[in-house]
Amino acid sequence: MNNPNATTNSPRRQLGTSDLWVSPVGFGCWPIAGVSSLGVNDVDSLATLHAALDAGINFFDTAFSYGYEGEADKLLAQVIRERSSEMIVATKVGSHYDAQRRRIVDGHPSTLLANAKLGCARLGIEQVDVIYLHEVDPMVPLAESAGGIAEIVKHGLARYAGVSNVDAAQLRQFQAECSVVVVQPPYNMLQPEHVAAISDECREQNIAIACYWALMKGLLAGKLARDHQFDPADRRLSYPIFQGEAWQHAQDLLDQLRRLANEMRITVAQLVIAWTVAQPGITVALCGAKRSDQIIETAGAMHVSLSSDVVHQIDSWLN
Repeated sequence: MNNPNATTNSPRRQLGTSDLWVSPVGFGCWPIAGVSSLGVNDVDSLATLHAALDAGINFFDTAFSYGYEGEADKLLAQVIRERSSEMIVATKVGSHYDAQRRRIVDGHPSTLLANAKLGCARLGIEQVDVIYLHEVDPMVPLAESAGGIAEIVKHGLARYAGVSNVDAAQLRQFQAECSVVVVQPPYNMLQPEHVAAISDECREQNIAIACYWALMKGLLAGKLARDHQFDPADRRLSYPIFQGEAWQHAQDLLDQLRRLANEMRITVAQLVIAWTVAQPGITVALCGAKRSDQIIETAGAMHVSLSSDVVHQIDSWLN
């Protein structure tokens, strides 16, 4: 599926030590899964996936558990059938939903392999470009799960391995059993700690970082006013950052970002994503979207170049 030499006006970055060249902004498929995002429908989701490609995004991130029955994979498969030569696809295994729609974490090697086989079948492809362990299963030794991911690559179901949601010690343990080209942690202006914990290890081993939550579920897009009233069904209310003092602190930062973005004639989301992909060690910022206009906006950040003065100014607001 990978064609790193394809003609494009959008920048590309090498994904660790692999031969994959990915867009600095990737498409995170979680919102189109319809599990936690409100107002999701297939027509808009397919249009959004196509819009991402048209905007220069070539890196698409999904997971076996993105949807109660693989809804995100099935939508992505429709686009892969038409435009596979333009796409690099990564997926994650090791979690799923049971019949009661409870999320289950299962890192047993046999489960990981079964997830990978069914995931590829859902996507309509024989091999994904990258396969991650979605998260550490506390009931399974990490070395066993890592060995399971290595076997998936050996079986030819994935070209490269990755691991998500690990700290530095876990990354080292995983690497001892399975060499990875990319790690996927949460990361944004307000929550840098997960990347800080693994940055040295990734730099030393030339491992890429593909971060998620760069806009913290839309908060750092700057479109939620300080007095925004959330729908009671909005699952973002379960995150502490959307409440109380943390919410007010985020809004204080956004007031400053809005002024700067206005001066630069870009959107707050574009400013935040441009800052994110300018950070040392960050290869890709994964941005979710359920509408075309959302992903077109964030993809525009790939063409925003921030001066060192602007980066330092933003950094001063974060300290």
